[in-house]
Amino acid sequence: MPELPDLIYLEKRLSPLLAGQRITGAEVKEPVVIRMLLPGDFATALSGAEFVGVRRHGPFLVFALSGERELVIHPMLAGRFQWTTPGEKTSTGLAFSLECESADGSTALHCLHYLDDKKMGKVYLTHRGEYGPIPKFDEQGPNLLSPEFTLEYFQQQIKKSRKQVRVLIMEQAVVSCIGNAYADEILFCAGIHPKTFCYQLDDMEIAKLHQCIIEVMRWGLDEVEKANPPLHMKARDHVRVRNRKDQPCPRCGTKIRRAGVRGFDTFFCPTCQPLKREQFIDWRKVSKA
Repeated sequence: MPELPDLIYLEKRLSPLLAGQRITGAEVKEPVVIRMLLPGDFATALSGAEFVGVRRHGPFLVFALSGERELVIHPMLAGRFQWTTPGEKTSTGLAFSLECESADGSTALHCLHYLDDKKMGKVYLTHRGEYGPIPKFDEQGPNLLSPEFTLEYFQQQIKKSRKQVRVLIMEQAVVSCIGNAYADEILFCAGIHPKTFCYQLDDMEIAKLHQCIIEVMRWGLDEVEKANPPLHMKARDHVRVRNRKDQPCPRCGTKIRRAGVRGFDTFFCPTCQPLKREQFIDWRKVSKA
């Protein structure tokens, strides 16, 4: 899924692109992603609407429209956006035809596409501010880069959990907008094995983990902005351990290993992130073999 650095990048890129753009048509090729929370037909309801603004709320992108309406998109696992001019070929699930008047008085034409190969994302059209029918919209944890994400808050969440730490930091209601990629990078930064249970962390380790969440997210945002990828691509060349199986750890040179946590692949350094309990495979010994 798009994670916090990706979502902030999308918000910044889409805001100026969409400002003043008027929807002249909407083509729905994957109706399974549409959730119509207003009366009438989706495409008809959008025709003539103008984009007013774009903001992020947790993993949701909220597009404010004229007429007190909002388009709320939850990209989930594979949703992404693409900005094209008319006639450019693209594989699309949902396309908005747009036009706006340029400074010289001419009309500029564009298309905004929402692509979703897995068809898991959701696109909601609702009245402004009416988010009750949108699952998990009102159940997001604090903004990780805001003063609300305090060490005290994080300590409370960790100390009342019996889950593995990687599972907890990916729970949107606790820590919003961390996915698989940055969960691995955060735990590598903190020197914590992904299978460590929350109750095994002491106060210093919790403080380090809290600090690394903020540092890694800021680092990720800087790297994504420097990479300046097209809207439909996620910048990941900067990651240190994610998808780096068998490559040398950037700190100690040990081979990066892959394991499973609750059905998801996780990547870690067995030397820099030692496990606090015995497992069937001791990756530290394997890595030295």
